[in-house]
Amino acid sequence: MFEDLFSWFQSYGLFYALLGLFLIQVIDATIFPALPELFFTLAFMMDPTWEWGILVLATTVLAEITGNSLLYGLVKRKSLPEFIQKAMKKWTEFIFVKDERIILINRIAPVVPFLGAFIATCKWDYKKSMLYLVMGGLAKYGALLALIGLLNYQFDPETAQFYSILAIIIIIGLSFVSSYLYRKKIEKNH
Repeated sequence: MFEDLFSWFQSYGLFYALLGLFLIQVIDATIFPALPELFFTLAFMMDPTWEWGILVLATTVLAEITGNSLLYGLVKRKSLPEFIQKAMKKWTEFIFVKDERIILINRIAPVVPFLGAFIATCKWDYKKSMLYLVMGGLAKYGALLALIGLLNYQFDPETAQFYSILAIIIIIGLSFVSSYLYRKKIEKNH
């Protein structure tokens, strides 16, 4: 589904590819996981230059701010049912970091889904949360951009694209495994 959407935007040029990437990233932050790393990679592979990479990185970070802010505002305005709020607060008690810094951990091991809702429900400082979101996004996607750029430098475009997508699949897999292990460790300690 998302590949068709991305292809449609891509067929209209680079600006629409950025728009498609933005929308996919917002959906990922607000509605359901949409493999943002994969679409980030596909967007960069359209024009693997550092100028384009900066635009793709900036679009991704802006989309994360937008998506999480939308979810934050929605939950702040129309609070979640009490049992969901209790479950969310209880979940954050298991994590050794109990405040906005969870956002940074979430970049390595996704332990907090629907981050904007957690920011609102746990009453974290919004500005500090957005700062951590930007810092974490720049670090995560900047490292990913460097990896993909290195692959593009080392290999021909077709081979680089194959290895880039393979690297993303491995990174997503490792992210899920680390998240699972982290949750198990937290549950075991409590």
